[in-house]
Amino acid sequence: QMGRIGLMVLLVVFALFLAQKWWQRQRFYRQLRMARISPTELVQLTQGKQPTVILDVRTELSRAGGGIIPGALLWSDPDRKMATLDLPHDVAVVVYCACPNDASAAQVARRLMAAGFRNVRPLHGGIDAWQAAGLALEYPAQPA
Repeated sequence: QMGRIGLMVLLVVFALFLAQKWWQRQRFYRQLRMARISPTELVQLTQGKQPTVILDVRTELSRAGGGIIPGALLWSDPDRKMATLDLPHDVAVVVYCACPNDASAAQVARRLMAAGFRNVRPLHGGIDAWQAAGLALEYPAQPA
């Protein structure tokens, strides 16, 4: 009898654990759902009259040896830099990364919107989509 009760308790705890993990994943996917900008739209945006800021939120390791989108600001520590971002809140901000589903870019974009920026979008497909579109990259000088 005690063994059966113990097994039932264990199964209930395991089911609750699975439910919590499912809920966390659903919440994460909801955060990723937002309007994105394509590489060609980004080119058009930067050639237009609206001031545009491009943020590269890849890690230094992910960025090592590769190029960046021309004019992008390197933002490898978004938490620290969020407090020091001194831009008008109506400037267009495009955020990109190199992760599946643009996860890091979408998370940073959400935080920027929460901080009051109104026109923030992740780059659809990130740096990989930029390169696949045949668009140029900059190669910043590496410190000696």
